[in-house]
Amino acid sequence: MSLNNYEWNLENEWLQKVLKEAKRQLDEKRDAKGKLEKEARETQRELWNDLGSISIENGLDQLSDFMSFMDTMKNQKRSHEFTKKLEEKYEKMLESPYFGRIDFVEENEDFTQKCYIGLSNLIDEDYDFLVYDWRASISSMFYDYETGLASYECPEGIISGEITGKRQYKINDSKIEYMFDSNLSIDDEMLQEILSKNSDDKMKGIVTTIQREQNKVIRNEDCKHLIVQGAAGSGKTSVALHRIAYLLYKHKDRITPQNIIIFSPNNIFNDYISNVLPQLGEDNMYQTTFKDYMHKELSNEFKKETSSEMMEYILDSNEKLTYKDRIKNIKFKTSVEFMNILKQYINDLETISRDFEDIIIRGELIISSQDIQKLFINDYSKLPVKRRLQKIKSRIMFLVEPYEKAWIDEVYQELDESGEFIDKEEMVEKSTSIVKENLQEIYAKISQMTEFNLIKIYKKLFKNLSTISSKINIEYDKNFIDHIKNYTIDNLNAKILYYEDQVALLYLKVALGDILNTSQIKYVIIDEAQDYTPLQYEIFYQLFKSANMTILGDINQSINPFMNVGNYNNIYNISKNDTCIINLTKSYRSTMEITKFSRNILNENVSDEYVERHGDEPNVIGFTDKNYMNKKLIKDIKDYKTKNYKSIAIITKTAREAKNVYSLLKENDIDVVSITKDDDDYINGVLVIPSYLAKGLEFDVVFIYDASNKNYNSEDERLLFYTCCTRALHVLNIYYLGEITSLLK
Repeated sequence: MSLNNYEWNLENEWLQKVLKEAKRQLDEKRDAKGKLEKEARETQRELWNDLGSISIENGLDQLSDFMSFMDTMKNQKRSHEFTKKLEEKYEKMLESPYFGRIDFVEENEDFTQKCYIGLSNLIDEDYDFLVYDWRASISSMFYDYETGLASYECPEGIISGEITGKRQYKINDSKIEYMFDSNLSIDDEMLQEILSKNSDDKMKGIVTTIQREQNKVIRNEDCKHLIVQGAAGSGKTSVALHRIAYLLYKHKDRITPQNIIIFSPNNIFNDYISNVLPQLGEDNMYQTTFKDYMHKELSNEFKKETSSEMMEYILDSNEKLTYKDRIKNIKFKTSVEFMNILKQYINDLETISRDFEDIIIRGELIISSQDIQKLFINDYSKLPVKRRLQKIKSRIMFLVEPYEKAWIDEVYQELDESGEFIDKEEMVEKSTSIVKENLQEIYAKISQMTEFNLIKIYKKLFKNLSTISSKINIEYDKNFIDHIKNYTIDNLNAKILYYEDQVALLYLKVALGDILNTSQIKYVIIDEAQDYTPLQYEIFYQLFKSANMTILGDINQSINPFMNVGNYNNIYNISKNDTCIINLTKSYRSTMEITKFSRNILNENVSDEYVERHGDEPNVIGFTDKNYMNKKLIKDIKDYKTKNYKSIAIITKTAREAKNVYSLLKENDIDVVSITKDDDDYINGVLVIPSYLAKGLEFDVVFIYDASNKNYNSEDERLLFYTCCTRALHVLNIYYLGEITSLLK
């Protein structure tokens, strides 16, 4: 709806009022920052002049004064950082203070409240809101309602009324570029403009275009654990990050970024999303990957496979003689049955009697094996196994101590009476040394009985695999059991830890109490949820027992055919209570043509919605000669670069293939970057990347390199291929050599 000159004048007047107030508060913060910097310099000068260099000879008084100065400097630093953050907030406001407005009449009131909505609150000296933060309770109506009856929830309860108008703005450099009235949450005009832009090297915030279904996820606090199933391009990751920003705003008195952890698919993705929270005025939370977290916890003496190396093996090693053995191992160790075997094994470790022995010193019984067993099974039963063993060791050593001391005293007396020693200290050292040496076997026995060796525990599982599985009525062929046992133990002896073994070891480590405390984490975000196994979810729930979780994924984008969640029931079965699912059913990333094409790959009826943004049909081109295919690729990349597309991705199936394509493009003077490991940096431009590292990313132009039936010929690769195609925003090109993949037939 177009606006007349009168409306434009009113809006410009309001904008000037807002900008004036933002400038006033910015100047205040700059003055405060200047004063803080001056005070910090004076404090440092005082510290040097009054105390000089710190010396032990100057006594405790100088040290106390020094600590007092340090506390003052720390407080000054905190104040400076807080003021600097506010300064940045007002600087952003001067650029673009708000993007939306709702006119709201509260029930039983005549006054129309004009609520302008932006990235942050702006409150004037009279405590009137000039701009509301997008996360404020009243702002939720901008995303959730059309004009008409509406309500929002605040600490006082539910406030009902009527939205009589909605307006959207684009403000850049303190000027209104355009504005329009709209009935819907986000008008197609603004959404189309944003979606049609080229991609950047970092993900951006979406506060101006949050949709109703996305807002429902961002603000949801009904369930402790929230599962979000969303189609490719539905904004799952953006929603997760905005949800973090919302939680930090809503619960600022009890939650900081240090209380939140996000598990991303890889470090490329961590880099890609790193700007979103700072854009929203918040510090980044702790970002990690499951692989990185796991590798920190597991022994460094082993060669540890990464998830990317595992994917490369699955996709590129099927001609190796060992391939079938490895796949058999992966399938077994990622199964729900194996998870249940591990649970039974832990139960056995916690409840079955161990090989404890009597502790006897010089014929005297210090503690019997039965008493040690009682400590393990009864007294310390509420502790995990590792803590029990530590407590038992401490208890035994406590009981040994008086006998050891008495023995040392006896030996000391003998040495004294022998007349061979004069120096008392020498006699103490000698008598202690003699007794300690005599007790070495006892010490060794105590250490052996209370040893916690994760690898030994894991090996023992496979030595008793048949017995343990039969306890829970899982029967395997003897040959299969022998194969898994020998395969696993041989690799462990060779100091090799395959990825599937690392997950099992981490689970044992967590369940048996050999893990760092994570109670400071209050919110856990798990992105690309479909690519975690049920056993990995068991680990998450064990690690972060008191935390709330937001789990986001798309079953149709399970890139690893063996390591995936299967379906969300597997998560339900683990978390059991207080879990709910929200579906994001609308796709925003790709053009209609790319979205329809990609969904056909799934071979199933997909009824999810999509934004009606049009573009070219995907190009599917076959070649009989690889040289012709490569020449066409080079020509097309150069053509798209001249059309000002910012990101062009050539997605290969494997890292080996990516390296070959990268070399080809470099030889033909194309400025290209290659990503082949999950800890490489993400850089915008022309990028060559293997299929399994592209998930979660998006590009203006995507080339699927060699989608031939020779390259993609397994039903197991259908979801991987679909995921690759859905990375394209505007242009999708599929080149193949010889016969096209059966996945497109």
